[in-house]
Amino acid sequence: MDWLNRLFVTILAGGSCGLLAADELLVKQADQSVKLIGNILVEAQDGGMLFETRDSRLWILQPEQIVQRMDTEEAVEPFDVKELKAQLQTELPATFKYHSTDHFLICHNAEDSYAKWVGDVYERLHREFKEYWTGSKRKYPLSELKQPLVVIIYRNRDEYAQQVRRELNTEPGTMVAYFNIDTNRVTMYDLIADFGPANRENRNINQILANPNAIPMVTTVVHEGTHQLMFNLGMQTRRADTPLWLNEGLAMFFETPDLTNRKGWGKVGQVNLIRLARFRQYLGTRNLSSLTELLQDDQKLRPDNPQVLDRYAEAWAFNFFLLDRHGNSYVAYLKHMATKKPCVFDTPQQRLDEFEMFFKKSLNELDSEFVKYMQGLIAKYQ
Repeated sequence: MDWLNRLFVTILAGGSCGLLAADELLVKQADQSVKLIGNILVEAQDGGMLFETRDSRLWILQPEQIVQRMDTEEAVEPFDVKELKAQLQTELPATFKYHSTDHFLICHNAEDSYAKWVGDVYERLHREFKEYWTGSKRKYPLSELKQPLVVIIYRNRDEYAQQVRRELNTEPGTMVAYFNIDTNRVTMYDLIADFGPANRENRNINQILANPNAIPMVTTVVHEGTHQLMFNLGMQTRRADTPLWLNEGLAMFFETPDLTNRKGWGKVGQVNLIRLARFRQYLGTRNLSSLTELLQDDQKLRPDNPQVLDRYAEAWAFNFFLLDRHGNSYVAYLKHMATKKPCVFDTPQQRLDEFEMFFKKSLNELDSEFVKYMQGLIAKYQ
């Protein structure tokens, strides 16, 4: 049995690489031994580990992979941008270029203009995200980034698909970008290439962004960047049991595009008209247990669920409603969720109990208020 399904006996670092003395491991990786330097976050009874290295990558290690374990006196320091770039140059093809911003390292073999646009959007997202949560209305205590966040951009879908197969062992399907919890990186391809010939310099990105067909592109880029920020600014813990309705709902809350903005995205908290339209359709068939199911069962938001688009719309709608009408309770609940430890899993009933503990209403009462609120929103924007 995989050790992730076993009972854990020690949670050591809680995801705070850089605060503890370093651990050094010699592990088997394929047919060779690899030295890892970082912190043990979780150790299971059988010796399996969740390990974080200096580049912020999480390693799930089976007991038989660990050849040798060594303790050191030196503290683990996260990579700076030069060290991070040097690490990435050993992993990525030599054709890749590197574009640094204040908080991101964009690694790409795509057109420079697209890489710069992504960097600009993510810097704005970082700024707006922090202002939204730390302002006087919400006062959420976000942490600072411990190192630049990595974004990898392939020049076309074929190269991106090859990476998806290597990294995720699956076909990309309709997925055009993703945030990998374990590598802590966003990966995508040059989505503007879908609007014309790839690798054509000086494409007019602003003109493309004025096209309504660009909405899914902007939405996807911001959505995945929001996931990355949530996990790196102290709002969520990687490999912790954060409910998908919360994780995905928040990403959708921030993803709403603004094609009147020259970057395609701007103000936080606007109504997501695409998600709203989908939720309007879902309301006609939505059952009385829908909210309970959403809160306790991540499978409702998995790609193989035939109602996944409806449930995504519901997750967006519920987060939007809670932030507008129950903001203080929502922030208190978020703070609690940020304390979740990696690899500790709640039962469906525990999820419901924790939620009700912060919102002080029965789910039936809250659901009735939620549906009435959304009906008013639908009437306003239809």
